[in-house]
This record gives sequence, structure tokens and C-alpha cells, in this order.
Amino acid sequence: MKDQELFPFPRGRVQEADLSLASSLREMMEREVAAKRLEMKEDYEGLLRPALRRALCETGLQRMMWPQHLGGEGHELHLAPYTVAAALEQLGRADTGLAVWAACGMSLQAVLCGRAEGDGLCERLAPLFRDEGDPLLISFILPVYGEGGDGALWQGRRLQVTAERTDKGWRLNGKAVRPLPGGLDAGLFGALCAVEGEKEPAFLIIPGDVQGLKRGPRLRATGLSACRQAELDLDEAEVPADACAWRGDAETRRLFCWYRLGMAAAASGALLAAHGIIAEWGDNRVIKGQGRLFKNNPLTASVMGEAAQETAVVRLLAYDLAEMLAEAEMRGEAGSERLEAYSLLLAHQALAAAERVLHRIMELMASAGYAKEWQLERYWRDVKTVQCQLGCVELARHALARWFFGSEGL
Repeated sequence: MKDQELFPFPRGRVQEADLSLASSLREMMEREVAAKRLEMKEDYEGLLRPALRRALCETGLQRMMWPQHLGGEGHELHLAPYTVAAALEQLGRADTGLAVWAACGMSLQAVLCGRAEGDGLCERLAPLFRDEGDPLLISFILPVYGEGGDGALWQGRRLQVTAERTDKGWRLNGKAVRPLPGGLDAGLFGALCAVEGEKEPAFLIIPGDVQGLKRGPRLRATGLSACRQAELDLDEAEVPADACAWRGDAETRRLFCWYRLGMAAAASGALLAAHGIIAEWGDNRVIKGQGRLFKNNPLTASVMGEAAQETAVVRLLAYDLAEMLAEAEMRGEAGSERLEAYSLLLAHQALAAAERVLHRIMELMASAGYAKEWQLERYWRDVKTVQCQLGCVELARHALARWFFGSEGL
């Protein structure tokens, strides 16, 4: 049974082209990832990077929102959130890390292509996005919680990179910088930087090969094998003046909204994959001494029903966020504090529910739930890693309290 029949969602302005793209991606990922997973496991060069190339380049996702006069598809921004949700759900179904990479690229596309002021920068970056031979992997250097640095803050979080104006552009510095995701392989970084002598931060686009940027060794990680991580050092790295994509908070909030939509869609995809795993398990296991199928036992059926319930809810949350973002793009409010708060709420809710469902299914399957050949444990690790990347849930609740109740001093 098709996903939209078993776990329906409000169709709204979802186009037939979106459903067709989702179907094509599912078939592609089944062929390129799922069919090879047991043999190649989490091989980045042999399995995951080729899948990224197929998913981003051959389907047009990498250039989807880029203007047609610059070689892109010119997808309208008020319709694109549905396309993002449908596409990233299928990527997340195959591998959560693939969806995370795509979410970063499509988030940056949406914000850059929605700004008339970014024409000069867009023209310079366009060849990278329309390259069909290699995926453009984009990572973000965003504010973090914690001590250290020079004390420059944005909404209570420390900015990892400092930028100084020069005659030619910008000079950047930062030590032990942690980008998200995949600092080891990203070809382009978007960094929210503290500007020396100014209160307002700047969002700068940094090429991965810029002189003065040094990548550390690969960091060990428990999840998201497609997003290989490394710390960065920026030592007097210089970028041109038009590397500044925007100033101010509105566009940064807009970026977060698009990125969180991708995370919610990835969580939905992981749960659709988990549903397939537990459905097969329930159909093919007989309870010893009873001759009863696993899925027909009252206790196990209750847990499986709970998993289905949460899966349906997470999918609805992802498409609800897509609808909210689509409407905000139509009204020019995609960078509003209201939408940013709701994107934070829905993304955290989706990831928390996904983590809870995967944990319950792993318990239900006992030792098989932890066995790598069933793949379930990988989805659990990946979802938990994305959940951590979204940030501490308690601090997110503080942010929501500021919006919903006007709480101050948090």
C-alpha cells in the first residue's frame, strides 16, 4: 500500500509533480541504497556519496529553487515546502544523513533565491548549484550554547566565527569550529559571524577550499554516517565583499524554518522505514507454543499500534510545517518570529516522537532490534543524532516560553 494511503496527509497544494518526484526518489533509493546496504553497510565513498549525487544532481534537487536564468529549475518558493517535505521524506527513509545534507542545500537555496539583494552572490554561486557531476554539500556554522570564544552572542548563543571588514571583503577567524553537518566533506559553508565593532551579525558564504580554512581529522560519531564530521580552524581566511548573504535576524530565522522542515521530513521518512521493518517482523514471526503470528498477540499489537499512531502524527506535523512555511512565503513572513517558534516546536516534537517510536520498536524486536542487519538501530542512532543537533530540548522550551508567554531573562 502506498504511503499516502496508509499514512495520509493533508494534500493542500501538493502537486502531482511532487508525488511523482517522491515516487522516483523512493525507487532510486531502494535501488541505490537499500539493495546494497547489507553488503556495503555505511561505506561513504562506495554507497552514500554516489547516492547523494544521484539524489541531488540527477533529480534536480540541488538546483530546484535556483532561478531559471541562472540555470536552475525556478521552483516557486510558496510551493517548494511541499516538494521539500515529499522529497526529503523519501531520502530520510533510505538514510537520514542523505536527508540532512539535502535539507541544508535546499534551505540555503530558498533564502538566497528569495532575496533580490543576493543577485550578485547568486550569479557567483550558480555554477556550483547546477553542476550535475558532483553533489554540492553545504554545511552551516551556527551559534552554539556554551562558554568560550570572544563573548559575541546571538540570542543567548555564542557565535563561533568572527569577521572583520577589509578593503577587499571579509577576514574570518575561528578555532575548533563545529559545523553542522559534515564538516569533513562540505564544499560550502554558511556561517553566522560576529562582526568586529558591530552589533549585528553577518551571514557569510565560505568556500570549502578558501585559503586559511583547515579541517581537522574526522571525528568519531554514533550516527549520520553520510555526514562525516570534523572541526574547522579559520585563520585569517578572506572572502569577497559579496560573500555576505544577509544581515539581520529575519533571514536567519527563515533559514532555520526551512532547515527544520527538512529535519521533520527526515524523521517522518525514518518512521516509514521503521514501519516496514516491524511490519515484516510481525508478518513472519510466530510465537512459540501458540502458533500465533507476532502481530496478533495483544501486547505486541498494542505497541505496534502505538508506533503506527506516532508515525501518522509525525507525518502530519511535517506537512503541517510545510503548509505554514508555504503560506508564510506567499505573505513574505517566512522570517517571522512566530514561524520560527512554530518550526522549533514542530521539529522538536517530530524528532522526539520518532526517537520514542524507534526505541519502542527496538524493545519489541528484542535482540533483532539491535542487530545491524535489520537496520532499525541505524535509524535510531541517526534520529537521535539529528535530535541532538536541533539543540537541547529544555533550552528550546525556554525559547518557546519567550514567544508564547513573554518570559524574559532566560
